Parts: sequence; structure tokens; C-alpha cells
Amino acid sequence: MSDFAQIRFQPNRPLLRELSADRLNTILQEIKRNKPKGERGITVRQDGTGTYIGLAASLARGGAPTARQPWDLISSADPNNPSQYLVTVKPGTLNGFLPTNWDQEFQVPATNLQYAKAVVSTDGRSITSVAIAINNNAPTLQSPVEFGVASSVEYLFGLFLEGSVYRVIGNGHIVISPKLWLTTERASAPAAGDLPFLQFFTLR
Repeated sequence: MSDFAQIRFQPNRPLLRELSADRLNTILQEIKRNKPKGERGITVRQDGTGTYIGLAASLARGGAPTARQPWDLISSADPNNPSQYLVTVKPGTLNGFLPTNWDQEFQVPATNLQYAKAVVSTDGRSITSVAIAINNNAPTLQSPVEFGVASSVEYLFGLFLEGSVYRVIGNGHIVISPKLWLTTERASAPAAGDLPFLQFFTLR
């Protein structure tokens, strides 16, 4: 048990008789020993009214790294060319397909906005393969297809600009599916066995 725990003040006695240099030093030592200190992820702030303990804000760029997600962009300066960067993609799948060029290193200019896209190939119904493209061309607008999907679809998952990378999708791997875009009546009477309407789908 500490000396501090053994200090007891007697009632009805003058304060000056209760206090001594040893007792005051013991009290001060115990106060210093129990002063809150911040650890990783914890902040301690003191003012004239009390001590405030809270969670630290997210570390700024250059702090402790966070766990990378599938499809995250990873950039580094090109040691052979100061005007460009090298960009790779953390391996991930799209509907279970690993991109055919999942390990490719892309050389991109340091200043221009670059679009990171999963280029999805289909047979008009189902996905057949996926590849990664990173360039300064915005994703091509997808054309709705009657009772099917386009043969090629560009799905944006990240951006690169001036050495910074940005994720534009949710956590984890990518899952997309054909979704109804438009239902319309047929221009002419349907043939026997045909539906009286047309439905157009996009892959997203």
C-alpha cells in the first residue's frame, strides 16, 4: 500500500497541525504519478476546469498506415522520371474475377487527373473477364441493352491526382449485376410468345 493511502486527517484539529512537509510531498508525488497521459489514439487536454480525455483524430497522411482494401490504388514517385508516378492496384476481384493484369504497374503523369477503371467484358449476359485501365479518359458511358448488358463496361473504382489516390467505391471486393434501366412498350404489337414490353439493363 502506498504512503498516500495511509494519510488520514483527524477531525477537529487545526489544519496547520495536520499538514507537514512530508505529507504535502507525498500528496504531490501521488498526484503526479496519477496524471493522465495520452497513448496511441488517445488525447489528453487540460485547462483550468479539468482534464479532457478523448479519441485522437485519424492520422494525417504520413502517419501510421491503415489496412489496405482490395482495389486500393498505391502510388509512388518514379525514381527514373520526376514528372511521373508509378501506380499499382491492391489485388481484388469483381464478381469473383481477378483482373487479367492485376499485377501491372502503370506509369502516370504527376499532374493530370487519372481514372482507375475495371474494364468488364461480357457475352451480353454474363461477365467473361476483367482488366484494369488507368488513364486520363473518364469511364465510357454505358449503353443500356435490351434484355442484356453491353459487351464492354468501364467501372470506376479510383482516382489519382498529383501523387494522391482516392477510392470511390465501398470497402472490399466489387460486386455488380444487371439492373433494370428502363421499361417501355413495344412500338408494334408483339408476336405470339413475345412480351408486350421491352426492358433495358445496365451492369452496375
